Amino acid sequence: MEMFANFVVLRPFMNENAKQNTLKGLFWNAVDRFGNQLVTAVVGVITARILNPDDFGVLAVLLIFMTISTTFVDSGLATSLVRSPKVDEQDYSSMFVFNLFVSVLLYAILFCVSPYIESFNGIDGLAVYARVLFLQLIIHSLGIVQYVKLLKKFAFKETARINVFAIVFSGSLVITLALLGFGVWAILLQPVLYSSFRTAMLWIWGDWQPNLFFSAKVLKRHLQFSLTFMAGSMLRKIFSDIYYSFIGKNFTLAQTGFYQQGNKWGEMPNLTISSIIQGTTLSTLAPIQDDYPRFLNACRKSMKTLGFVLFPVSLLAIAVGRPAIVFFLTDNWVNSILYFQLLCFAGIFISLTDLNVNFLNIKGKSTYTLWMELLKVVLAIGLLLGTYKHGILAIIYGQIVIRLVFFVASTCLSGKIYGYSFARQIHDLAGTFSSSLVAFGGAVAVFNYFGYVSTVLLLLLQSITFVTIYVLCSHIGKNEIWMELLQLLKSKLAKR
Repeated sequence: MEMFANFVVLRPFMNENAKQNTLKGLFWNAVDRFGNQLVTAVVGVITARILNPDDFGVLAVLLIFMTISTTFVDSGLATSLVRSPKVDEQDYSSMFVFNLFVSVLLYAILFCVSPYIESFNGIDGLAVYARVLFLQLIIHSLGIVQYVKLLKKFAFKETARINVFAIVFSGSLVITLALLGFGVWAILLQPVLYSSFRTAMLWIWGDWQPNLFFSAKVLKRHLQFSLTFMAGSMLRKIFSDIYYSFIGKNFTLAQTGFYQQGNKWGEMPNLTISSIIQGTTLSTLAPIQDDYPRFLNACRKSMKTLGFVLFPVSLLAIAVGRPAIVFFLTDNWVNSILYFQLLCFAGIFISLTDLNVNFLNIKGKSTYTLWMELLKVVLAIGLLLGTYKHGILAIIYGQIVIRLVFFVASTCLSGKIYGYSFARQIHDLAGTFSSSLVAFGGAVAVFNYFGYVSTVLLLLLQSITFVTIYVLCSHIGKNEIWMELLQLLKSKLAKR
């Protein structure tokens, strides 16, 4: 992990202090994301083996309301504060008061409409589930300012520690509740418990206490950027949740549960990897956003690094999808295997698009990304209406088309704004993708020839084959990131 953090982005393009902040950020973001996803995966596997698909279907139906509400609470002000070179106590306090007010207001609205949500979906008890789940909004709002202050100080170690501890504590309680027979309540309480632990630790370790000062002038100064960012972020986040809600309305709870699990596990490897890089670039690329050559070079290095890890992890996950789900989640979830594989492939384009969007937001072009996200949601709804009668697979194929189209659209915007065109991005990613594709072919061949062996042995054989072929292809092709990694390894060994 430390080695990964030390070779990735921006080394040739930043001063020494900025480089150190970037390297530190990448390392602790990796600890944060991988630690978080590891615990989430363990909790997910255990709860999937205990609970039934209907329970996960209930959670899927409510996710769209949580996503929209949480985005309103964040309101883009956090990102505005992070990218602003100068902020003071008035900025922090105004943001705290505003976010708290919005969260209480939203919770009150959702509390009142919960019976209608239950009636619309036809799920008994959904109103009670919703009212408990939505408590996360208020709890989450109480810790946003503390988190922003830590990011502004490049305190990545503290944020990683807080996030990992919170997921460990909440995950342990969720597993306990599932084992004790609490059913759907176990997974519904997980977001609430996570936010509670996280907010408590942010108040303990964060360096800020609210004074309830509020300035409309200060708020207005940040809203110009934050409102368009918030709207774009909301549309981007609800993209998957629109499908949950629509499938939950038109298919059985069990089918919704299979889709939810397929999408959850399918997006996990892609989004974990991309979030590590994105979580760091927002803070570290902002200072060079007006230096076009340096900014472009840094973006290209970030994209190459993302592709070097993203493609092999995603294609390996697809290759081992069947034995992995059967082994970890049991035969009860066989119906989600194809969903998982297709959505994992679609997730590749999500990660590539999101990184482009991140670059555009750093450049202050949140209006462009807002329009792109708006068009994506409109197209998604149109395709949903045209495909749902043909089943869930048809819906997923529509998702893949949308994500591919908007990856191309995001590269066109990047090319227009700062010169990182579609052709350049394909050139930067082609070698890594080709190596991953060859390795994928090898892993699939192992599955076809050795499908009769035990599930564990098949997983090991496929994984070893994939990694071996990918490393060989990267070495023979002299992949830029791979060669830098080797050079770093040699220099570390020489020092010892």
